[in-house]
Amino acid sequence: MQTATVNHQQQFKSKRQFKIWEKQQKENAAKRLNRALYANQSPFRYAERVYKSRVLSDADAREIVDFSNLSNNTTQVQSNIVQVPLKHDLGTLSNAFSADMSHNKSNYALIMKNVPGLIVIPDAFSPHAQRQLVKHCLRDYAKPPHTSNLDGHYHVSKDGIWPLYEQEKKGSLVPGDANYYVPIKTVPQDENDMYPTAIGDDDNNDAFSVASSMYSDISGKSAPPRAASSPTQMLKKQRWVTLGYQYHWGTKKYNLDDPIPIPSEIADLMKAVVTATEDIGCQDAEVPWKNQYKGADFRPEAGIINFYQLQSTLMGHVDQSEINMEAPLISMSLGHSCIYLIGGNTRDTKPIPLRLNSGDMLVMTAIARRAYHGVPRILENTLPEYMLPESVDDEDWKPFGDYMKTTRINLNIRQVFPK
Repeated sequence: MQTATVNHQQQFKSKRQFKIWEKQQKENAAKRLNRALYANQSPFRYAERVYKSRVLSDADAREIVDFSNLSNNTTQVQSNIVQVPLKHDLGTLSNAFSADMSHNKSNYALIMKNVPGLIVIPDAFSPHAQRQLVKHCLRDYAKPPHTSNLDGHYHVSKDGIWPLYEQEKKGSLVPGDANYYVPIKTVPQDENDMYPTAIGDDDNNDAFSVASSMYSDISGKSAPPRAASSPTQMLKKQRWVTLGYQYHWGTKKYNLDDPIPIPSEIADLMKAVVTATEDIGCQDAEVPWKNQYKGADFRPEAGIINFYQLQSTLMGHVDQSEINMEAPLISMSLGHSCIYLIGGNTRDTKPIPLRLNSGDMLVMTAIARRAYHGVPRILENTLPEYMLPESVDDEDWKPFGDYMKTTRINLNIRQVFPK
């Protein structure tokens, strides 16, 4: 058995309380490993329960695909992975990939014979580029005119939460200061304007509609706040930020009246990825496929930044709110690693568990664009050393590094309208 080693004992007042808790955890883990209890669940839902657990059987652990070191995979998993050249070196298409020429890993991708349409570009960004992207996501994008899950309940300033968090970390903003606490709204925005009333096994759920539940129990709305919050508390409550065309949770439609451009550096980066992955495919796959979407036709129009904490999950869904379902969906990972499940066009297909690490790019093309996918678990203690505040010779990075100690950031972009 594989277990996550976390010291919980300090959370309890006595050794007896800790022993009781420890016994309950072992009993719950044993139940999760009893497959008979979940016999009536769909294969995708069953896999979510298995890989959400901090205790995995050796058999389940061996099924996780590791792109960072292919030799770590079983012979069967390795036989399904194919390395292919990118049509164009990413470093020649976008400055985001060429900031550190010593990090020359942007000329190939990995595909899987048993996951048609999925393209993985492992470790696509240099450590420096990853840190810059983290800064953009937290400091530059998580503020108006972009919308976040905080906007419905709090009076968030035009500069967002990050400047307050930095001031708090530096000690220049303390309790008692006039703007230390972020005030709640007297009349909160209707939650139906921000996310749906319930999250369940609805085939219409997509990343936009499930994002609100990502940090709770994946069952519905978040509870309204009871009081104003400090900058640190606010940052922990920040679950998502929408980019580009803003999405209306109640109607499941995009707001076309006030289009917001995708940040130029992200638009440039994502367009480069689509261009580089042109014509990639696999004729030996279970279902032969080829990415026929051209980079010249791709327009980055909408996206989400997801902020995962260590206990966060994202339930299985299909992204299908876009009129254009032929254009690829591009996703990048920053910070802690995760287990990512990708299946088929229904929950009845057994999903493949992947380990995604910081710097990995995922491109969902062809059949994979309509596939169920989700994140059942964030992996503790997997933050790369180059993101730890004590390992980076950059004073400006320290508050970002402190925040990333418990965080995974995912940024995904899609095209809404036909080319």
